[in-house]
Amino acid sequence: IMPFSNNIVNNYQLNSGNTPLLYPVRVICLAGVTTGVSFPDQFLGRAISLKITNNDAANAATYDYNLNGQPQNLAASAFSTIDNTVVNYLTIIAGAAGTVLVEAQVLPASRSEVPIEVQV
Repeated sequence: IMPFSNNIVNNYQLNSGNTPLLYPVRVICLAGVTTGVSFPDQFLGRAISLKITNNDAANAATYDYNLNGQPQNLAASAFSTIDNTVVNYLTIIAGAAGTVLVEAQVLPASRSEVPIEVQV
């Protein structure tokens, strides 16, 4: 019995040459500041899983992803996750008395991928 499956997935066989490795990143957003995180520009990849932790015990924070204009409230001392979602850009507005910690799993951009250009 072979220990690994030889099934074909997405027209590629899984092996060390074509299975992308995820790498973790952490960003600390300062209190009372709006922080923008561009994963393609800053980390050469896309976040596919995030945990956002509000370290402010007194104030809520807000976050928005992929510039969609729908900010989400993050209560004091709470956290939120974004799972199984491609996140290119994250905006965090931290409360006045504490930081916000962003932890993300980043999928590296492929060498053949065309870079994203954000028009503001």
